[in-house]
Amino acid sequence: MFEIINKDEDVKKRTLKLFQVLSNETRFKILLLLCKEEMNVKDFERVIGQSQTAISHQLSLLRSIKLVKSKRIGREMYYSLSDKHVDLIIDLAINHVTEE
Repeated sequence: MFEIINKDEDVKKRTLKLFQVLSNETRFKILLLLCKEEMNVKDFERVIGQSQTAISHQLSLLRSIKLVKSKRIGREMYYSLSDKHVDLIIDLAINHVTEE
């Protein structure tokens, strides 16, 4: 695994970007919520307490690095985790910091 990162600068940059994105509290809250269920921006507004614009900006960033995906249902966009790896990354991180 480390050989790939040392040889492939793009992989290293994308991995660093992933950790940078995860370090933001709002984005992390969004991902935690999506571990449980699909949500739309109004749901996030209600639970997180930030404006639609702020949440949409964070969702756009999460989509750009393929942590979340979206689908349209009627007039609403619904968001979910891109794949099982995202849930696993979050689960492993939480398990790591809560280990004794």
